[in-house]
Parts: sequence; structure tokens; C-alpha cells
Amino acid sequence: MFFSDPSGTFVRYKAKAIGAGSEGAQSNLEETYSDTMTLEEAETLALTTLKQVMEEKISTDNIELARVTPEGFAICKPEEVATVLERFS
Repeated sequence: MFFSDPSGTFVRYKAKAIGAGSEGAQSNLEETYSDTMTLEEAETLALTTLKQVMEEKISTDNIELARVTPEGFAICKPEEVATVLERFS
């Protein structure tokens, strides 16, 4: 994944956080992410990271999850997001 800042500079990341709370989220991703993670583990990491930095409680109403796999890009349905949330709730 590549991140481009407003100046046009881009950096390659394996896990990246942007927006409000991104410093804490990026720190968590750098400490926890591993190349050997399964897709399920990566989804759980992404949502637990959001849970740590968001001011309000995370739910299917205020977050979205997308998967990028060799088969392509897909935005998860709310039911799929709920399944990931149930893993650590």
C-alpha cells in the first residue's frame, strides 16, 4: 500500500493509519503487524486499532472494512464487519 501526502511524496507501507488518532494507531500497527498474519488476524488488528483510538464506540454504523486480496478489492457488508467485531467484543 502507498500513502501520498499533500506535497506528492509517497511512502510504501504494509499497514498505515491516517486521520484523527493516526499517531497512536500507526504506533499500534507498527508494533503488532506481521507479514505472516492471516487475513482474519489482520482484520481483527485493524478493528482493534480503531477501537483504541476512536472516541465513540465502534459499530457497523460508524466504521467500514475493506479487503484487498489477490482476487481484488471488496468493501465488506455490515454483517461481515459485525462478525469481525464479535471476535474481540
